[in-house]
Amino acid sequence: MIRMKFLALPAIFAGGLLGGAQAAPAEPPFDDPLFRRCVSWLLDGNQGALIDNLCLAEYSLPSPSLFLCARRALDGFSSEADREGCAVLFEEQARKIRSGFVK
Repeated sequence: MIRMKFLALPAIFAGGLLGGAQAAPAEPPFDDPLFRRCVSWLLDGNQGALIDNLCLAEYSLPSPSLFLCARRALDGFSSEADREGCAVLFEEQARKIRSGFVK
């Protein structure tokens, strides 16, 4: 049951990214090197120094910590502190979602 909740969280965040693309161009900018770098950074959390603000501003991509924590929920955490940090992160995101507006 808990595992299913963690599996649903990345889907919710990804759905929010895809569903909120009304202002974005019809074609994803896959040929844009910055977009490819942002997506790579989003999935693995590496080599993202100084691009996190660009990725958020240009493409509305969240921090990779959401995806990394979701992966750790499936594979296991390295420590109690790591687990607690991810729990706090998800709780903060849940608060943002609940206070967000509905179109």
